[in-house]
Amino acid sequence: MPAKSVTPSQCTHINARGRRCRLLIARDHDSLCTQHLRQSAASQPDLEALAAELLDSTGDLTTAEEVNAFLANVVKLRARKMIDRKDAVAFGYLSQLLLWTLPGMETKLEAESDAIEAEELNRDIAEMRAHVLAKRAAKAAEVSRKSQNNSSAGPGDSSGHASSHAPSNAPTSPVPAAPQTPRDYASMRT
Repeated sequence: MPAKSVTPSQCTHINARGRRCRLLIARDHDSLCTQHLRQSAASQPDLEALAAELLDSTGDLTTAEEVNAFLANVVKLRARKMIDRKDAVAFGYLSQLLLWTLPGMETKLEAESDAIEAEELNRDIAEMRAHVLAKRAAKAAEVSRKSQNNSSAGPGDSSGHASSHAPSNAPTSPVPAAPQTPRDYASMRT
């Protein structure tokens, strides 16, 4: 029995038994008949809607909760047979990789946060130190002014201040020196 010849105007769909469709191709398609064109369109879900449903409430997948929500969406779509089993397995594997990297990401974020806090603390310490030094300088200037006023009163002043007879390198005020503030956060911790 001679083999049936295939014309280029026939549908190229091959069924489960391996037989080719004998209908003519549709006018608006180059390889399928209207029946198989409709079946093909119905079997392929809208990719945008599928992606939106898959990524619904998953954020940027940087927390375990977001990865868990993503996996739940994969299971739902697989249960409705909207995604292939191989795709679901691939998504599961990728989710597992994401979960393995989360502790490292959290450690990195904590280190960055600690660095920012240390920088802010160092800035606050520098501001407080500048404030204390400015107060100390203002107080020293005031004491110096008072001692100059007392010394300009003359040597015959009978008030008997001991500061007029003190050497020039002696401290001019009885205020004890404040302890030195640390220069940065790291020196505070040691």
